[in-house]
Amino acid sequence: MTKQYRTVPADKVTAGFSAERKKKVAARAAELIAEEVALRELREAKEMTQEDVARKLGGRQVYVSRLEKRADILAQRRKLHVGAIGGKLELVVSFPKGRRVRLAELGSPTSEQSTGRKRPMAARRKRTAKSLERT
Repeated sequence: MTKQYRTVPADKVTAGFSAERKKKVAARAAELIAEEVALRELREAKEMTQEDVARKLGGRQVYVSRLEKRADILAQRRKLHVGAIGGKLELVVSFPKGRRVRLAELGSPTSEQSTGRKRPMAARRKRTAKSLERT
C-alpha cells in the first residue's frame, strides 16, 4: 500500500522563513531556472535551424525535431547535438553542501587511457574518496 502525500503550497512552507532566507531561496531558484536550457533554445540562440543541425549530424530534420522534444535521450546523443551547434556538453554533479564537480567529458578517453599508464587501484580509490570527502 502506498502512502498518500498531500501537497503543501510554497507560501505556507516559506511563511516561517526570515526575510534574508526568503531572499536566498529566491536567488537560488532564479539561478537554477537560468541554468536550465532546452536543446531547442540552444539551437535558436546559435541562430541555426533544425535543418542546419540535421546536416551537421548527417540526418534528417524530423529526427532533430524529435530529439529536441524528448526528455530521456542518452547523454552521448546530447553531446553530439550540442557539438553540432558548436558547443561542448559538460556534466556537473551537485552535492548537498553546494560543492559542484564537473565529470570528465563524455565519450573521451580518460587521461589513463590516453597515456596508456594506469595508476594503481589503491591510488585511484584514495584520490576519488578524498575528492568526495570535500563535498
